[in-house]
Amino acid sequence: MKLSRLGFLFGVLALTCSVASAQSVRTPVRMLAGFPPGGNVDLLARLLAEKLGESLDRPVVVENRPGAGGQIALELVKAAAPDGNTLVLTPDASLVLRPLTMKNPSYDPRTDFAAVAHTGGQDYVFAVGANIPARDLREFASWARANPGGANFGSAGQGGVTHFLGLLIGEAIGVPLRQVPYKGSGPAVTALVGGEISATVQPIGTVVAQAQAGRIRILAVSGSARYPAFPNVPTLAEHGHPSLTVSSWFGIFAPARTPPEIVSRMNEIFIRAMRTQSVKDKLQNLLLDVRELTPAQFASVVNADYQRWVPVIKASGFSVESQ
Repeated sequence: MKLSRLGFLFGVLALTCSVASAQSVRTPVRMLAGFPPGGNVDLLARLLAEKLGESLDRPVVVENRPGAGGQIALELVKAAAPDGNTLVLTPDASLVLRPLTMKNPSYDPRTDFAAVAHTGGQDYVFAVGANIPARDLREFASWARANPGGANFGSAGQGGVTHFLGLLIGEAIGVPLRQVPYKGSGPAVTALVGGEISATVQPIGTVVAQAQAGRIRILAVSGSARYPAFPNVPTLAEHGHPSLTVSSWFGIFAPARTPPEIVSRMNEIFIRAMRTQSVKDKLQNLLLDVRELTPAQFASVVNADYQRWVPVIKASGFSVESQ
């Protein structure tokens, strides 16, 4: 056997052994969450980390590394060894939109991470306060033209989907809407109920209770179908804006170059976990819809979202450095 061939075989054997060693029962898996304890990211990370640990028969430790809209946790995972021992649970805004708002991005969602599993998503809504005399988007557009001081919407913060989707909705209805950023969805919804702002764009789960109580009114949903709890509320596509069909998602990622067999195994574990009744119930309580995607299919979602938001964010001129 030629020496080069022998060397290649030894190299493959060494890689296999190193992966096996890294995946040994003595090594805990780290599941990073880029947000503080108590929020949806943290809750999902802890729920799925428990199931991963049971399947691997190894400890899985959730580490909260909040800061910079999830950027810190993602940078740590990007720099981690691609051995399956470091994962991150992240929302789409942190992975896809955050680097697009940076003048010098510290990571690329398409090349610096391996998509492992889609762990739930939500549609967005465009909602108005109960004091706004509008029952659909057309009526809101007419009202906003007549009341330019009220042509605004509250977002969950600068640089996220609620920010840019709100701008797109204003463009679609022909009325420029001024963004009023808040520190999260909760404060924005509270401001809407209190009459501080006229409208808001939020994940549907954050407004259901207030809408059912009649304190706010949902005029449109961003998904591909009407939301079961609000069957009379049309989609943005039904309003004539199919390009605004968009949903949020949470997902689990590993560092790029993590061996495909490790990624596939974890994907199977997470999908199996999300089929169990206890996890299904908790995801339902969070109003999250799960899509059982392979790693390749989930990577395609990431790439498609990246391409969707590139021109939107570029046209807005927004950057996190300018804030």
